[in-house]
Amino acid sequence: MSTKPRFPFVALGVPLVLLLLFTFGPMIVLLTGGIVAGALGCTMPIDTSGGPCPFMGADLATFLAVAVAFGYLAFLTFPVGTTGLAIWLVAAIVVTLIWWIRRRGAA
Repeated sequence: MSTKPRFPFVALGVPLVLLLLFTFGPMIVLLTGGIVAGALGCTMPIDTSGGPCPFMGADLATFLAVAVAFGYLAFLTFPVGTTGLAIWLVAAIVVTLIWWIRRRGAA
């Protein structure tokens, strides 16, 4: 008697999470910086010469400048990441079809 093969959730899920983080991570950092700047009444500095953005005695202008730099990084990671997600989708379909065929054969 053979057992039915289990679906490879971990083998498909871990690369998916990493690809989503790679693809949307810089945009999440940029949007978080924008939310922080908006809440504190500061402007998002395009370069490091932006004005100070004080919060509880600390200047967050450097964090906001880094967030803008991550936004520029999204011009690279978004196209590469969406291509990787398309490749992942094809691989997930193939793995699912193979799993489905083996499961039907074991039954």
